[in-house]
Amino acid sequence: MASDDSGDKTEDPTERKRSQAREQGNVAKSADLNAAALMLMTAVVIYWYAIPLCEFTMDLMRASLSTGVSSDSDPIVLLERLPQTVEAVAAEVLPILLMMFSTAIAINLLQIGFLFSPEALQPKMSRLNPLEGVKRIVSVRALAKLATSIGKLLVLIGIASYVIWGAIPEFGALSLFGVESTQVLTTVKDETAMLAFKLSMALLVIAGLDYAFQKWKHEEDLKMSKQEVREEMKQMEGDPHIRARRREIHRRLASAQEMSRVPEADVVITNPTHVSVALKYDPETMPAPVVVAKGMGEIALRIREIAAQHKIPIIERPPLARSLYKSVKAGHPIPADMYEVFVEIMAYVYRLTGKKLPGQHS
Repeated sequence: MASDDSGDKTEDPTERKRSQAREQGNVAKSADLNAAALMLMTAVVIYWYAIPLCEFTMDLMRASLSTGVSSDSDPIVLLERLPQTVEAVAAEVLPILLMMFSTAIAINLLQIGFLFSPEALQPKMSRLNPLEGVKRIVSVRALAKLATSIGKLLVLIGIASYVIWGAIPEFGALSLFGVESTQVLTTVKDETAMLAFKLSMALLVIAGLDYAFQKWKHEEDLKMSKQEVREEMKQMEGDPHIRARRREIHRRLASAQEMSRVPEADVVITNPTHVSVALKYDPETMPAPVVVAKGMGEIALRIREIAAQHKIPIIERPPLARSLYKSVKAGHPIPADMYEVFVEIMAYVYRLTGKKLPGQHS
């Protein structure tokens, strides 16, 4: 008894299935990779911009506090200074926000490329079903995801604890310096940047493993059963656009192959403007002349152009050209009832080219 495996999803997804999944926003993506990239950029921002940003903040606080305690402070004057203050803050903060935003965009493009899926943004009533929500929360997949998240958190806490523990002597020595000492800012900046860098490296390792898993899981989820593949093939075969495109591709491939054989021909029979048939005959290896290429319209014109380039005789015999085009496929010999006409043509070709007829000797 044959087993029915039509329901088992064992077949790789087709390109159409992949395309449909992508249109629905169903792509392989790791949120950990986004977090790792943003953490790495945070380390860079802290290392390069922490001290200038702290100095700017201190200057801004000094200016604000000195203005606030002045006895002749005028609210109108303060409002007039507000745009300047906002502009100064924006000049300091916007480059950092742009760096973080660009990093988030770049890492998403790296993972999934450019993708806009309106279907993924449409509200689904199934998501509002409380029973379905409870099922998702208490499912085995949700518990596995929770355990994985806790594991990641423990790893990051362990790395952070190790870095902070090693930095305790450095922070203890800061008590010897004043609050405004550059040594205090430099040490805090260096240790914080190092912490962010090590956390980002750990996240990158975790994200790499998670991304590989997400790719594998995505492929598994897209797999199809044999029945689904057959149904999709039927749908594609029924699409007239698909059929027309497939026929056009086959026609072009066949034409390209035939065009490459035209230089081998001994003669080209034409209509003269609508049909061209290229024939080759080697009496030592061929029992009968063979059609190496044929075509109508533009293809016929191209056959004549190639023949002219290679100095292959072109003979106008409209009835013969039409008959050969209709009855003989490329690569096949001509029928026996055309031998007599072909002998006459080849005799003319041999006289034209100076070749000797088969069986003639000098």
